[in-house]
Amino acid sequence: MIVLYKVDEMYVDELAALFEKEKIKVQYFSSLNSLLDQVMNPMIIVTPAIYKKELEHIPLPIIPIMITSWDIQEYVNQSKKTSYKVIGTQDEIDWLKRSDSASSFVLLKDASSIAIDDSTAYIAPIWLKKELVHIPLQHLNFVTPGKAVLINIVQIAASMLTFTEEVIRDRYQVDAILDSDHDGIVTVDKDGIIKLVNQHAKRILGLDNHSIGQNITSYIPDSDMLRVLKTGVVEMGDLATVHGRKLVINRYPIKIGKKVIGAVSNFKEITDIQKAELKLRRRLHENGLETVYSLEDIVGRSSIIHSTKKLALKYAATDSTVLITGESGTGKELFAQGIHASSRRSYGPFVGINCSALSENLLESELFGYVEGTFTGALKGGKQGLFELAHGGTLFLDEIGEIPQRIQTLLLRVIQEKTVRRVGGDKIIPVDVRIIAATNRELELEIKEQRFRADLYYRLNVLALDIPPLRERLEDIPDIVEMFMSEFNKERGSIILEVEEGVYRKLKEYEWPGNIRELRNVVERMVVLEEGSVLKADNPFIPFMEEREVARQAGLKENEQHLIVHALEKYDNNRVLAARSLGIDRTTLWRKIKKYNL
Repeated sequence: MIVLYKVDEMYVDELAALFEKEKIKVQYFSSLNSLLDQVMNPMIIVTPAIYKKELEHIPLPIIPIMITSWDIQEYVNQSKKTSYKVIGTQDEIDWLKRSDSASSFVLLKDASSIAIDDSTAYIAPIWLKKELVHIPLQHLNFVTPGKAVLINIVQIAASMLTFTEEVIRDRYQVDAILDSDHDGIVTVDKDGIIKLVNQHAKRILGLDNHSIGQNITSYIPDSDMLRVLKTGVVEMGDLATVHGRKLVINRYPIKIGKKVIGAVSNFKEITDIQKAELKLRRRLHENGLETVYSLEDIVGRSSIIHSTKKLALKYAATDSTVLITGESGTGKELFAQGIHASSRRSYGPFVGINCSALSENLLESELFGYVEGTFTGALKGGKQGLFELAHGGTLFLDEIGEIPQRIQTLLLRVIQEKTVRRVGGDKIIPVDVRIIAATNRELELEIKEQRFRADLYYRLNVLALDIPPLRERLEDIPDIVEMFMSEFNKERGSIILEVEEGVYRKLKEYEWPGNIRELRNVVERMVVLEEGSVLKADNPFIPFMEEREVARQAGLKENEQHLIVHALEKYDNNRVLAARSLGIDRTTLWRKIKKYNL
């Protein structure tokens, strides 16, 4: 395709007719934006020389239209003026000087300072008409390119067309391939002039769209590409910091025979390599290595759940170990996943294990892995442990209070040394893992009873997060019920659209010893067995407490409140000592003080 860009005035029709005679398709463009919309199509651009500069960054062949000395002479022969000056761009004047050494020339950029002489004719190409409005028209004469010039342009364009289409298609394919590569790629010629750069290199090195044609030292003053140009030696795996980014760089000379004619460099940020490693680990171990929930998925409008989520979000901004406490069924793993999903490790794996579900030996091999032949039935080649699988991410140790003391010792060593050794092996493997542990036990009491190591507890309890039981956030029940109801509607094709207010009232009267897990089971039974589209208050599956149990619970609360007040008075409001005397941790005591408004 031939593009006529800003080609107008008297010669445009003649030029178009010549192309049509050759059966060559022509399109007209008068603005750069409209031309850029079509830049992916193979084309040759024909434009007056003055516009060549604004098109220089478009990677397409450009044929400039220029007047010739013959065009000027034809005008001079008809003119009665005794002298004349030719106004033009630098390219036009350089072109004219080759065949016309007698004429006087004025650069377009200097035309505004011309002192008008009535005896002199000022000659300019027709396309400069809009640029020379400051010169009186009676002194200005515009020349159009002759037919010979136009025929020559058509012949050049026609001869280039087929070859250009093939070259441009190949170049766009190369550009697409380079830009799809996640490495930064830069090529330079023998003088260090940038010849090619992909989008990743522009981003990493801070190169702009005008970098092609510039020396690499304009962007990287001490570029090692110059050394490769000089030595012709390949350099692999070089580590360097460029503009604050840590890179792994490979450099290769480009040779014809033994002569170095350029060099190419590809490079990648070290963080990208780490991410790629983590993605590979995910592919190899897809099951259970990604989070399902975020902190936003934890519903509730109560102040206590809001403050708990806010604290969890603060913890996510660090790499410190977190100990999550709370009764069974309160959603400790949801918070663990949420912390991971909001952390800088979110692109890494999330690996969870219930420490109470495995025997001592099995728990050891799962956590630390094993080498081949360690025991009967061991996998050929051995097996990675969960610490290795969680490298770069988070390891969630649920029911940490159930771990046998021998495993506690091994776990403490991994946390301290950040290395792991597989069962039966002697190789030390470095690991980068954040640990989030959870328990429904009072670990301070377990320490007192010598069932849990104090040093491990302090390593785990750097950041403490206590999850409130459902009975302390009853105002969240409607939101939680609606969430479960929507889930079961989708899973089972149910059409429960509404919940009677009496349902919520009854649910809030219950103590929920099984917390949210128990509430989920109740909602599921109600949805499955409800025949209409409304959950009714007379549903037989709504739990309730007998009057005796209500009275007993009230007594327990009153007694608990009394014991806390007594402990605080006894230890002069020292919460650490008061919690220890009550057999609970400080977080639980704080929550109960807030609950009873003490």
